[in-house]
Amino acid sequence: MERRDFLTGATAAAAALAAKELVLPTAAQAQPAPGQRLVTQLWSRHLQWVGTQAQQVADPYGTGVKVGEAARAAGYAAVDLTVRNDGHVHPANVATHLPAMLSGIRSTGALCDHIGVNFAPPADPANTAWIASQSVHQILSVAGAHGIRKYRFNNSGAVGFGSNTFGAQITTLLDGVRLNHRRLAAINAQYGGLCGVAHTHASNIGVTVYDYAYAMQGISPQLIGINLAIGHTATAAPGTMWQLEMRRNMPHIQCVAVEDLAATVDPETGALSIGRVQPPGATGTGGGVINWATFYSLLRLGGYSGAVESQIEYRIAGADGNPVSLNSAFFADHAQFASGNLTPAMMIAAMRKDSDFIRQRAVAGGWSPDQVL
Repeated sequence: MERRDFLTGATAAAAALAAKELVLPTAAQAQPAPGQRLVTQLWSRHLQWVGTQAQQVADPYGTGVKVGEAARAAGYAAVDLTVRNDGHVHPANVATHLPAMLSGIRSTGALCDHIGVNFAPPADPANTAWIASQSVHQILSVAGAHGIRKYRFNNSGAVGFGSNTFGAQITTLLDGVRLNHRRLAAINAQYGGLCGVAHTHASNIGVTVYDYAYAMQGISPQLIGINLAIGHTATAAPGTMWQLEMRRNMPHIQCVAVEDLAATVDPETGALSIGRVQPPGATGTGGGVINWATFYSLLRLGGYSGAVESQIEYRIAGADGNPVSLNSAFFADHAQFASGNLTPAMMIAAMRKDSDFIRQRAVAGGWSPDQVL
């Protein structure tokens, strides 16, 4: 076979693999259950540009108002508020700043019952020091008392698989994580039945989804569940594998994070590469790696009801015409904003495409418009 023919075939195969859909029941057979809804939600890491870090520490209520207004302007119903040292609320200030910022956000009509934290339960079953060092009680006691229902953890520093671990070693590691998941679940129950959702990321044990599920066996998914970041899991498992991961582990999936993907084939090597792309907005089907109608159909058929959270990790053109990655926590005094290369209007316009895309693809997947907040 000539090289050109091989690469043409590889490209076609990749496209077919990406576009392949499951055979789903008809609309008459599979309507959403009463009460099911999707809540468009934005990770507040992408809204830190509403003020400088100093301003956000000095005026948590006013910052909350700005966060809520920006999220609503971008088309979102809800905010997932960062509670970590590089976020909107610093753990040391949580007792006073979290209630104030929540009040500010909610005053705008935006919902806010999710927070994002830097908890990372370790694999050592004897290690309980992380509970104090990561301010678990300090944060969750305040969160539970002020209307927070879920929090996202394992955003950074989570347990991963070493390159030279195999078989029983991996099982032992996951068993240790499970014990610390149980400790975290007990704390969640203590503070009103909070649910911690573990983020699936290429750097941690959750990228396959299955290993998270193993490490959550015997724990109520109402206390410890999975934050399915489909952009991360589909990058690692394109084609139909991410669909099987969703179907098998749906009872554990308590939150989903979405970002669009596109695939390219290197013309020299034939290697397949997958990267983040900006979704097209209110029309179009996306980059092609994830069939979004199938994704939302699986959520619907699996009985999911909850947040659909945007991860803004693609690039847009700055005022100077050069691409700028939005996978960064920009404060207002960051060079990109101080120079005018990025502006609030540019950010809101970009994120509006994400919220519009969630809505139109969810409807394509069988949800009614009034079920998508």
